[in-house]
Amino acid sequence: MSKRIKTLAVTTAMLTIGMAIGAMIPALAQAQSTQGYSAATAPAADLVTRFKVDYTGSLFIFPLGEMTVTGAKDDNSYSMRADMRAAGLGKIAKDGNMWSTSQGFFRDGSVRPVNHVIQKLNEKGRRVEINYDAAGNPTASIVPRFGSMGVPPANERERRESVDALSAIMQFMSIGHVYGSEPCTGTVPVFDGKQHFNMNLVPAGNKTLNQSSYKGETVRCNLYMENVSGYDPEDLLTEEEASTPLVIYLADYKDAKMWVPVRFDYRVSGIKVNIKATDINIVTAPRQ
Repeated sequence: MSKRIKTLAVTTAMLTIGMAIGAMIPALAQAQSTQGYSAATAPAADLVTRFKVDYTGSLFIFPLGEMTVTGAKDDNSYSMRADMRAAGLGKIAKDGNMWSTSQGFFRDGSVRPVNHVIQKLNEKGRRVEINYDAAGNPTASIVPRFGSMGVPPANERERRESVDALSAIMQFMSIGHVYGSEPCTGTVPVFDGKQHFNMNLVPAGNKTLNQSSYKGETVRCNLYMENVSGYDPEDLLTEEEASTPLVIYLADYKDAKMWVPVRFDYRVSGIKVNIKATDINIVTAPRQ
């Protein structure tokens, strides 16, 4: 399996929990208190949504791995965690096992992250932690450090105007409820500690799905990855990859105010990667 295919397999899976076709990394969330940001200015929300979604990924008919995404949110804040476990062909990739967390607040026009962690569980065990100050300026701690920060590296403005990969997923799921009235619109800029990329969202109609975890109407969303900065030359998307969307099927959970990804499809150069939600548990209830 070539490096490009290995990267595709892992990053497409991570996409459900942190997006990247050569750089996307996802994750979703365990309810925990948000740190590093004053919550005193935000009035307490009456309803809390807790969610847990299990995903499995495959390359053609061969298994790639499993993901568990957990989290909690109210009208003011969110907390997320994603755990990824490689299986089958996914074990070939070096980054197949990892976990990631993110916490932050909802603000006008965009989410405002507070803290984000990516922990690789391979031999190198790299940990990336990004903390944001009250103005949204990120400070990244990377151990061990990357050999290169890309050509050119992401600048201060690009880092400041972006959100982390997990917070990008929360914003993506909130478009159409918290942000605007239609899902799958606009652009979400992302900085993952090294790479800065845009998630460009284009709606592509509706589709009825009949999966074990979800049966019903979905919005088909085409997500195009746009490399911006922080990339080594060998990690840049090819022209074909950049012009090929990751197709995401979104189910509307109105009480939770979320459009939840229930399926991901990516096909390029004869390669077909698929990720499906196998179990969805979303509960919105009064705060206790």
